[in-house]
Amino acid sequence: MSFRPDSLVRPDVLRMAGYVPGEQHRDCVKLNTNEPAWPASPSVQAVLRGFDAGALRVYPSPRSDALRAKAAEVFGVPAEQILAGNGSDDLLTILVRGLVDAGETIAVPSPTYGLYDTLAELQGAKMVHVPYGPDWALPIELGEQGAKLIFVASPNNPSATAADRDVLVSILARRDAIVVVDEAYADFGTTSFLPELSDHPNLVVLRTFSKSYALAGARLGLLFGHRELVAQLDKVKDSYNVNALTQALGVAALEDRAYLSELVHKTLAERAHLERELSAMGLRFPRSEANFLLVSMGSRERAQATVAELRARKLLVRYWDKPRLDDCVRITVGTREQNDRLLEGVRAVVG
Repeated sequence: MSFRPDSLVRPDVLRMAGYVPGEQHRDCVKLNTNEPAWPASPSVQAVLRGFDAGALRVYPSPRSDALRAKAAEVFGVPAEQILAGNGSDDLLTILVRGLVDAGETIAVPSPTYGLYDTLAELQGAKMVHVPYGPDWALPIELGEQGAKLIFVASPNNPSATAADRDVLVSILARRDAIVVVDEAYADFGTTSFLPELSDHPNLVVLRTFSKSYALAGARLGLLFGHRELVAQLDKVKDSYNVNALTQALGVAALEDRAYLSELVHKTLAERAHLERELSAMGLRFPRSEANFLLVSMGSRERAQATVAELRARKLLVRYWDKPRLDDCVRITVGTREQNDRLLEGVRAVVG
């Protein structure tokens, strides 16, 4: 029998299904992966056009010093409490790798971002899912699972709902776990836990440049935490985990606060348009604090029919054939033209 090199892969990896990103068909309008509908700021584009390719000959700043200094200025958090990553997914990997041994427990409210499960599997950790309550209420039981690490996406993906501050603070008060609040969509909402950072040494907050800064293709994220924890996590990251061009783009994005406000304003206006039109069709969704809506179509069959109808119209939305989600579609907010095309397709299904 011929040798199969995959026979040497770790058994837990062989058993994994792996994280499945949203579809990436380039001939369709992508309203399935929560990318912004507008490009990065003119300041970012200017840096991209003027970047000295000769600078790529040498390694980038290993700790993204200029980027962290600018982030400290913008967010009011000392630079030594900030870690930069190759997207917030890289920072999630660093947290799991640095904090959790095989056999230890990670807890999440459920359903939520699927990558948390993948990272737990890779580490050989036990994953505990605590169901969200009615109206996507954050379960207080999340802090009672003996977990060393707790992930809370706020706003949550896929529900677009923000975590209840009092519940989260109660979980933090136990001081027996690192609680990571993943704020990928926070700029589109009204709640952030960054102001709680100085009061809770076991709190970590993540931000990404993929959504409100329109830099998903550049891959950049920031971690905010206690300085001693950040110092230890710095040992775990890849030596040069953020490339030189991305660091420069990140600084430019953070400097252009006016454009950030403009992009968020346009997104919220289009989100409100979608909410009005979908409500008029009798469809329901949780109150969104993000750049997407989780829309209940009333049944699994109608949700799947909606996905198929929109695909036929070259429009992609996200669907999960899982409990609590199988009657829903997740719709990213697009431009007015894209949103109206989507609404026309939904009307074709719901009548």
